[in-house]
Amino acid sequence: MKKLLFLSFFTFSFLGCASTPQQPQDTVQETIRYSSSPCFGACPIYSVDVTPSGAVHFNGKQYTKVMGEHDLTVDPSVYKKLQYELKTYRPETGANVKTTGCQQITADQPSGYFSWIQANGTTTKLSHYTGCISPANLELNELIDKLPKLIGIDDLVH
Repeated sequence: MKKLLFLSFFTFSFLGCASTPQQPQDTVQETIRYSSSPCFGACPIYSVDVTPSGAVHFNGKQYTKVMGEHDLTVDPSVYKKLQYELKTYRPETGANVKTTGCQQITADQPSGYFSWIQANGTTTKLSHYTGCISPANLELNELIDKLPKLIGIDDLVH
């Protein structure tokens, strides 16, 4: 009887473990945030959050076509495209990284700040000075330039 009770306990324990699937790390859903900094001149200063569901929160701060906070909805494929475009530059989860490797520096350029924010609050950050010139950084600068069109906020920024 004790053996049967003992086996039953372990059987139910294993069934309990099997019924709680773990989500693989590469499918964690994160809000992606981008914000820009001032430069010497009239660079657009704004922040934008994009969620996996396609919710977009824009906040135009200065030198944008539209000022203030605006919410819109885009197709969830926009988030997937953004996630794909940023995959090369995304630091390890929880890290706070600054781009380096400047072969040349151009003064008075804006910086771009990316954050990947998980539902549990874990935040991964990338800071990039667009005046830090290298082949890899030029590619990131091009991505930053096309972000408003990619996300669907071009009419709010330009």
